[in-house]
Amino acid sequence: MIDLLLAVIPLGIGAAFTPSLFALQLLIVGNDPWGAKALGAFLGAASAFGIAVSMLLLGFAQLPTSQGGTDVLSGILRLVAALLIGVGAIYFFIPHPQLQVRVRRNIEQRVAHARPIEFFGITFLLSIKDFSSFILIIPAMHDIAVANVPWPFKFGISGLLFALALSPLIVPPAMRSILGSRGKRYLHSTYEFTMNRQFTIMGVVFMALTIYLAWSGIQELR
Repeated sequence: MIDLLLAVIPLGIGAAFTPSLFALQLLIVGNDPWGAKALGAFLGAASAFGIAVSMLLLGFAQLPTSQGGTDVLSGILRLVAALLIGVGAIYFFIPHPQLQVRVRRNIEQRVAHARPIEFFGITFLLSIKDFSSFILIIPAMHDIAVANVPWPFKFGISGLLFALALSPLIVPPAMRSILGSRGKRYLHSTYEFTMNRQFTIMGVVFMALTIYLAWSGIQELR
C-alpha cells in the first residue's frame, strides 16, 4: 500500500503542473464575480480527467494482478514516459517568447469574454490536450489497477491522483475563499510569476520527472 502511494504520488504531483489551467483559474478568482466561472472551469477539467482516469483504471484492470517483483509493462510505460517528458523538457528550455506571449493573451481574452458555462468547455479542451499530464497518469493508473490491494484502496488512490491532477483548479479558489478580497493581490502576483516563468517552470519540473521516471522504470525491470 505504501509502495503504491510512493509510486503514484510523484506522478500525480507532476500531472498538477499545468500552467495554463493554473493561470486561467488564478485570473478567474482574482476578479469579481468569480464563483460560477471558477466552478465551471473546475468541472470542465474534472470531467476530462475523470473520463481518462476511469477508462484507464477499467482498461488496466483486465491485466493480471501484480504479485511483486519485476513488472515489465510498468517499467516500459515509465521509460516511454521518461523519453517523452525528456523531449518536453528540452522544448521548454528553448526560449519561445512569441508563444509565451500568445498563450498569455489567449488566457486573458478567455477570462475577459467567456461566460461561466463556457469555462467548462475551455478547461475540458485544455485538459484533453494536456498530453504531459496524461503521459504521467497512464503509468500511475496501471500501477493502481494491477496492484495487489482491495478495490476500495484502488478507488481511494485513484481519487488522490485525481485530486492532485486537479489541484491547479482547486488551490486558487481555496486561496480566494480563505483570504477574501485581500487575496486578490497575492493571486495577481502569482499569476504574473506563473506567466513570466511558465516555460522555465515546466522545463525544470519535466527534467526532474524524466530522472524519476527513468530511475523508477529501470527499477521495475530489474
